[in-house]
Amino acid sequence: MAESDTITKNAKSNLAFALVNLPEEERVHMAQFYAFCRLVDDIVDEPGMTPEQRHAALDRWVAIVTRTAEPEPGVEAEVRTLIDDLSLDTAPMLELISGCRSDITPVQPADRKEFLAYCYKVACCVGITSATVMGAGPAARDYAVALGYALQIVNILRDVAEDCAEHDRLYLPADDMEIFGVTRDDIRNQRYDYRLRQLLAYEAALAEKYFAEADALYQALGAEDKNALIPAQAMSLIYHTILEKMQDDEYRVFERRYRVGNFRKLWFLLRARLGTMEMPSMPNVPSLSEWSFLRNKDKDSDSRDKE
Repeated sequence: MAESDTITKNAKSNLAFALVNLPEEERVHMAQFYAFCRLVDDIVDEPGMTPEQRHAALDRWVAIVTRTAEPEPGVEAEVRTLIDDLSLDTAPMLELISGCRSDITPVQPADRKEFLAYCYKVACCVGITSATVMGAGPAARDYAVALGYALQIVNILRDVAEDCAEHDRLYLPADDMEIFGVTRDDIRNQRYDYRLRQLLAYEAALAEKYFAEADALYQALGAEDKNALIPAQAMSLIYHTILEKMQDDEYRVFERRYRVGNFRKLWFLLRARLGTMEMPSMPNVPSLSEWSFLRNKDKDSDSRDKE
């Protein structure tokens, strides 16, 4: 068994779960890409490495992707084969490495523009390459970007306590925290109150915006692209459900980690395959425009990193 396949099979991730739908060739390619993403992320998160060692390990992956070093047998060789077989545009892969590198010495985003720029690197770029690897055409790029924003925002909301406690990372925009009167110490000390709920609801409204945008873009795609992106649509359903769980539970992110069970994941994968996905209405979730009395964020929320 290929090393990348082993990494993917051992992963307990929603993406790895969704890949079972793919035809064999695309599944093998996605396992190779997933292994690359997993290892790059682990370089930053796994304990026992100095910052210098982490940077050196990421530099090695840059060299593999840019063909300035010969790959070792295993995942390095498999990723190089993936790039060659599909003639991949490696710019998004390099952006992902850059985004992960920024987590070695984390700096909280000052505003929503910086927040979205980070999300673009670590999530949208994964989506862009994944869409290509799964067999979708260039028309799917905007869909992949919108869905990447949505999924990463949900990740950040769900993991806000863990990121702060274990890695001293805080991804919520500093100016948004200031608006709602939430401090880093509040997050670090897990102070749960109405201010935190309002802050997380505000960011959740942005995730809802991108889920809706991604769904509209998906519906506009041709049948071939839609079929290739079934795993992505399953991911959308899974993560939107996680967001709904947080919303319904009033964002008790300090008390529990929100998940979707395997049986329900299978159901979402079937729904995506059948093309029956509909975005549930969320009448109790405020839209971005309803927060305009605080600050006009619409301009920033529509901005995207174009690197």
